[in-house]
Amino acid sequence: MLLDEKIVEHHPVIGKRLRPGIKITLTHPEWGDYVLQSNNFGFRASRDYVPQKAAGIKRVLIFGDSNVFGNGVSNDQRFPDILETILPGVEVYNFALEGFAVDQQYLCYQEFGVQFEHDLVIVAPAIETIRKLKTHYEQTLDENNVQRCYARPYFDLVDGKLRRGNIPVPEGFIDPDNLPENEKENVHRGGTFAKIGDMLQKVNLKDVVLRNIRYQPFPEYDNPDNPAWQVMKAIFLEWAAASAAPLMLVPLPRFIYVKEQTSPEFYRLRFREAAAEAKCHLYDPLTDLLTTPMEERRKMYFLEGHLTPLGQKYMAEFIAPHVRQALRG
Repeated sequence: MLLDEKIVEHHPVIGKRLRPGIKITLTHPEWGDYVLQSNNFGFRASRDYVPQKAAGIKRVLIFGDSNVFGNGVSNDQRFPDILETILPGVEVYNFALEGFAVDQQYLCYQEFGVQFEHDLVIVAPAIETIRKLKTHYEQTLDENNVQRCYARPYFDLVDGKLRRGNIPVPEGFIDPDNLPENEKENVHRGGTFAKIGDMLQKVNLKDVVLRNIRYQPFPEYDNPDNPAWQVMKAIFLEWAAASAAPLMLVPLPRFIYVKEQTSPEFYRLRFREAAAEAKCHLYDPLTDLLTTPMEERRKMYFLEGHLTPLGQKYMAEFIAPHVRQALRG
């Protein structure tokens, strides 16, 4: 999570954004060195964003979290940037920010995306971010490896309608121990099930064992009445209805599904249901990921879970024909 004040700044609606006009080289023990550059609107891009399209150009807006943002890779190595080289005449404006679940992604569309002419909206959440949708605060490490907690914007469902919360977003860090009792349970500290899965993978527990115990890292998808899923689906439905252009859902799987250590049945079913109800496009990249050799799949992901440069390249190649088709449609 980027909390370094030299890189990010507070925003009263979406919570945070990059400081406009920065260019910095970051270093990570596994990722190595990579360049992060932001534009005039405070999003990670090597060019400024302008409201009007050039003549003959199709424009795609994409919203996501750290994989679309590009943790561990430089700007031009991300799949939205590579997509432009595959699809001539198409430009992609990337509004992804690290740590954003679909609630903040939708707020980002409302606050920024609507300012720009566009022909397609891609919503590409990592499926694990559903864990954040019933939380009002987030706890993570800052640039000095100190545990910090801060408020995040969110949506509640009230009588079937989405209602914003924590907007304007309080600025600065908070002490979670000083929160009212009814709010202490609304702090996102990471998912227990996901942490167990990461631990099992690190100790090289055999794939067959994980499958036999029917391990599900994200049980929020198991039941269509789960409160977190209900919020996520409501966001998709309202977004599709409000969008000035067609919507495409692209659920990005965690590596445990790509390695076939557990069943993706439930999260895939939920996204199919949501896309059908919202009458929007759906591209499920797991289908294509599972066609690649297993040894190649391992090279697509860093050990901590984000897409490598090779994984970003594959993702661009996989999604390109579906984007082309959606733009024609």
